[in-house]
Amino acid sequence: MISLHLQVFAYRTISRSALAVALVALLVPAPDLAAQGRGRCENGRVARITIETQPVFGDSAGVVLSKVYAAANWLHIETRERVIRRELLFRPGDCYDPLRISESERLLREFTFLQSASVEATQRRGGDWDVAVVTRDDWSLRLEPQFQFGGGLAVTGIGVAERNLWGTGRGIELVYVDQPGRDEVGAAYFDPRFLGTRWDLWLSGARTEPGWLLRGTVAYPFLGLVGRRAAFEDALYGERWFRYIVGDGESRSELILPYMQRALQVGGALRLLAAPRGEATKSGTYGLTLSYERLSYGTSFFQDGLEPNGSDLSDAEADSLLSLTLRERESVRLNLVVGVRGLEFVQRSGVSTLRGKEDIALGVTADFLLGLAARGFGSADSHLLAALDLYGGSRVRGDWFTLVRANVEARRDYVARRWRDIFAAFQWNNYWRLSRQHSVLLTAQGVGGWRATVPFQLTLGAPWGLAGFAAHRYPGGARVVLRLEDRYLLGSVGKLFDLGTALFVDGGRMWTNDEALPGVNSGFRGSVGASLRLATPAGARLTYRLDIAAPIDVRTALDDIVVSLRIERVLRLERDPIDSQLTRSRDFALSSAAANLK
Repeated sequence: MISLHLQVFAYRTISRSALAVALVALLVPAPDLAAQGRGRCENGRVARITIETQPVFGDSAGVVLSKVYAAANWLHIETRERVIRRELLFRPGDCYDPLRISESERLLREFTFLQSASVEATQRRGGDWDVAVVTRDDWSLRLEPQFQFGGGLAVTGIGVAERNLWGTGRGIELVYVDQPGRDEVGAAYFDPRFLGTRWDLWLSGARTEPGWLLRGTVAYPFLGLVGRRAAFEDALYGERWFRYIVGDGESRSELILPYMQRALQVGGALRLLAAPRGEATKSGTYGLTLSYERLSYGTSFFQDGLEPNGSDLSDAEADSLLSLTLRERESVRLNLVVGVRGLEFVQRSGVSTLRGKEDIALGVTADFLLGLAARGFGSADSHLLAALDLYGGSRVRGDWFTLVRANVEARRDYVARRWRDIFAAFQWNNYWRLSRQHSVLLTAQGVGGWRATVPFQLTLGAPWGLAGFAAHRYPGGARVVLRLEDRYLLGSVGKLFDLGTALFVDGGRMWTNDEALPGVNSGFRGSVGASLRLATPAGARLTYRLDIAAPIDVRTALDDIVVSLRIERVLRLERDPIDSQLTRSRDFALSSAAANLK
């Protein structure tokens, strides 16, 4: 009974805190955009702002396929001028600040419904400035199919997304997935200006085989490199499967564990800014979050046909499952978030895209989270959570960029007096842009987990590892992959699309790494392949990629060839998760705070 009262108290406390933070932020004017015009402006003021929004294909009169372009522009609903104006970090009458000019341009480019954005300032004779903002729309309606090429072509899922609903910047997405153990129908909604404020709203829901998956987030993000505060509330309810793979090849079995996750987190952070030097900034971040999480598991495993597993399991499979040290979890935790960063962004075209413009983060960041869950907070699971996230980006020479990201997390169990749920990952990317048509990519990635008490497993196959192996190949607990890729831009077909190719070779291996995890030691494996890359319309930053790859092995047969279709997005290594397989097992509060307080 006491435990139940503590749970109710925790829910009420966090919910009321979340509501209080949201109401305060909605009612109090944001200092990030407070008038900059008080006092004397050494560099003059912003006198006038003009905004020009262009359709997907711009002015196409007199060119080949002009009627096609005109029809496409007519079908597309152009972004409204007020949507662009509201995202600017300055207003008429503000003191001119070159950092706010460049950050406004970069933040506009972060919207997926914009193909390009430029913000240029021209000084008048009297010292004031005229600012011209020009944006070009991208296709906001996107189709994202999922295919499986094994024993014939099969459509395993499809997503339809409208990223700019009626030109307002709002987004809606519908998803259908039809895979063994993962049949779901879902929808998502995004509003970057919830109730006319600077708060973002994300809502998503899906009906899965085991039940429902629901998530809602309200967040006030740091406004680029000039924002001084951030706050958020994030709630999750999920009834899901976790798929374990036991063995490899023809002898493998896929066992499914049902589990339920309930989580809620509310928090905020302040940022202290040093005086900028040009477009480079240095800052420190300090924040607090309060989180609640409850994780529970089903009473039995299921096999491929979703029937409870029985006596047909081999002794090795049964031993693997019995050795799993899964622990149910219920905790209320107070988390301290500290970060330092010194960043600037440079704009380039065709680095990770075909010809699209992207912003590359140069400099360093370091983020640290320390969380305390104690019985005094109402936690049944007393522990200390520690996590560190590092990023570094540099331009080595010319258009050679090297970027590296590494993070690690672990929890200290007070009762057992040992560290558990240790997860680590690193990613190192090198981009050489040798010419406008030719670039080279070299990457190295490592991911691992130790002493896991939550569902966790990695595989060596695509899309997370080697492109020439199926997704289920070589399960284990630690993975290292190296990849070398040679990319060519073949050209553009008018304004319709860009077309490119790539040749690649990759290699890596998997370790079991944990006695309590079903897996195999793969030894070193490699594959080789070719890709066809397409971006539509020409200059778009989203790329469709078709890969054909095969293992490097004298015994490779036609059936071993792996064909996959995936979507490449703009480079954001400083923010995006390193590995989606690892994300399934990471602490909810940690991943949520990383997404909303950076």
